[in-house]
Amino acid sequence: MRKFIIGDIHGFGNFYYSVMNYLDNISKTDPIEVYINGDLIDRGLESAEILLDLKRRITDNKYKIVYLGGNHELMMYEVSNNRKNGHFSYFNDWYHNGGYITDNGLTEIFKDDNDSIDEIVDFIGNLKIYHKFEEKINNRPIVLVHAACPKIVKDNCNLLIKENSQTVYNAVWTRKFNPYLGTFGELGNRNYFTIVGHTPNNDRCGIEYDYRENVLNIDGGCACYVSGMFNYNHFPLVEVMDNALKILTFNDKNEITHGNYYEKGRFSPLSRKELNNERSYLNKDTKIKKLSINEDGIVGYWK
Repeated sequence: MRKFIIGDIHGFGNFYYSVMNYLDNISKTDPIEVYINGDLIDRGLESAEILLDLKRRITDNKYKIVYLGGNHELMMYEVSNNRKNGHFSYFNDWYHNGGYITDNGLTEIFKDDNDSIDEIVDFIGNLKIYHKFEEKINNRPIVLVHAACPKIVKDNCNLLIKENSQTVYNAVWTRKFNPYLGTFGELGNRNYFTIVGHTPNNDRCGIEYDYRENVLNIDGGCACYVSGMFNYNHFPLVEVMDNALKILTFNDKNEITHGNYYEKGRFSPLSRKELNNERSYLNKDTKIKKLSINEDGIVGYWK
């Protein structure tokens, strides 16, 4: 079984459809599992459409997809669930962080069908917040979580977004350095090799490894790219293997630009032959949309 991880897509269709079509092609010959590490939604113009597409894929079950919650899923659930109960707290935080795009998109798609929107909200509320893999890296089990590894990790996670406990909040919101609070947080857990997203890195491959905490950051910066910072053009897809990771870097043109292995504490590039073989699984019919910024500073797609 081949296992793949992507995260922090933030409603960016070019990356999402490129990677999912690539994985569809892989699945024609190999059994696969796909793990989405939170922040699928918000900021990007296709947030609602991507959320519904992933939900459909999970229902169709052509291959296993595990969708973990991030801080944007938590904000969406808090706002949507409270609104359903007649309360309107948390709107400023979610909308300030690009949630209005997801909210308006779902409203436009479903019009006055509140039952369908409630179904989506329940779907988000029941997302788990971490996944522990059987595979190991550096002799430690791998844990996938949006922002920070919990102090206690079970073989099967029972923490859901809708619980909104302090543990859930810490797992989806913690940053190594929080510029708003001026505080530092621990992302790793010495018992595990932790894979996170949440905080964009500007590495050309979209990956950043902290040797001290044994934490790999795979947030390639979709949130920045779709907000108009177009230098963040590197979005990683991670394949989990025993004692190794294979990391492919996609750009916004349906291309694989880099390939690396991580094993025994170091990175090494894929050979040209290996990289070209991975490129053969790309779907050449994937539609690419070009982002632009108008004179008012609003990000949109070229017509």
